[in-house]
Amino acid sequence: MSSGVTVADECCEKWEKIKIGHKYSYIIFKIADNLKSIVVDCVGNPGESYDSLVQKLIEAGEKGEGRYAVVDCQYEKTKASKLVFIMWLPDDKLGIKQKMLYSSSKKVIKDKLNGIAKELQCNDTDDLSWSNLVEKCCSKYD
Repeated sequence: MSSGVTVADECCEKWEKIKIGHKYSYIIFKIADNLKSIVVDCVGNPGESYDSLVQKLIEAGEKGEGRYAVVDCQYEKTKASKLVFIMWLPDDKLGIKQKMLYSSSKKVIKDKLNGIAKELQCNDTDDLSWSNLVEKCCSKYD
């Protein structure tokens, strides 16, 4: 089911920069206030910590808003790097309308972000843990 939400060109431009040049440590996307498009919320400068991303996602959740994110996960287990797509829908903070809108729009943005290695659905802060992210990257299953 599609929500009718589109993806702004800026999202694809930022995606290419993280995918090809590793220009950002992460990108956070949100559904615009008019509920018609997915836009870039913010980007993490190279070297910016994963904790910074988590804090921004938690702040969005506190406001009752979901988010999508792509993180350039560079982990030490195999000294590898993977681009991980995260859908952040905190169970205890979002209303059903917000959850439905983000869930039904996920395919639209994922189709535009060609080359995602892994996907993670996060519904509470435990899901956002660094160890959970690295475990997902190291898993041969998605």
